[in-house]
Amino acid sequence: MARLFRCWITGLALTAILAFSAFSVMARSFDDIIESGYMTIAVYNNFPPYSFIENDTPTGIDIDVATEVAKELGVEPRWMWINADENLEDDLRQAIWKGHIITRKKADVMMRVPYDRKFSYAMDGYGLPRNEMVVMFGPYHTEQWALLRNTDKTDKIETLAIFQYEKIAIELDSLPDFFLSATLNGRLRNKIVHTPTTFDAVDLFNKGEVAAVAGMRSQLEWAVPPRANYTINTVGLASMSIKSWDIGMAVKQDYRQLAYAIEGITEPMIKDGRMKAIFDRYSVSYLLPDLYKE
Repeated sequence: MARLFRCWITGLALTAILAFSAFSVMARSFDDIIESGYMTIAVYNNFPPYSFIENDTPTGIDIDVATEVAKELGVEPRWMWINADENLEDDLRQAIWKGHIITRKKADVMMRVPYDRKFSYAMDGYGLPRNEMVVMFGPYHTEQWALLRNTDKTDKIETLAIFQYEKIAIELDSLPDFFLSATLNGRLRNKIVHTPTTFDAVDLFNKGEVAAVAGMRSQLEWAVPPRANYTINTVGLASMSIKSWDIGMAVKQDYRQLAYAIEGITEPMIKDGRMKAIFDRYSVSYLLPDLYKE
């Protein structure tokens, strides 16, 4: 009898733990968010110019966009800082639909998610949807790969052939790294300098140790003040498999009402110039998403 009682108590405790766990990871509905007075927003940690800490204050393009959205909804923005995992599916799982593996915390909305129909409806190896637990929506910017060049070192030559003779710094294992390592039959490889991040590459550029940097245009523009002998453009990258991509947001699949409400805010921001003004604060070119191009 005592053993049965212990088993019963253990079962009750386990049920309570599972119930609490399930409750703690539930995504919140739109009504819950409005009633609570706050919205939890997932942003990437230490990822300028999009989301980073400056003078102990959350700063960046995505921070400003999300703050404006929260203001329009009449709620307080609360930040959930996440580190990039091995792939986007892992980030979405951690931030939106399952929660952190330890804390089980998750956000109501995630910023800086590629807005791509093929990715949204992609299938896994078993023929099942890979991203059925999330909805990707609300493109608010177009990102693109670009080259930062010191024209004094490249003699204003904008073809990639110049990098057979001049060094170019690239973040290791990025798409530009794979592309430039293979282009021109691999003749650029000996002049490629690999760095942990694009900003490490920019440091080498500022020191005069390399003639160019390949990376995301927004990061290059934010990191390097304009100078007469510097250019940032996409010349030479036309053959890349992915040259640009739209950036949007994501929510849990069964909370589309929140996505509709947010789109009702970001679309007017794009059309009336408020979105561009946010990018202007960080000296970043605002590129209109394909959805809003005529």
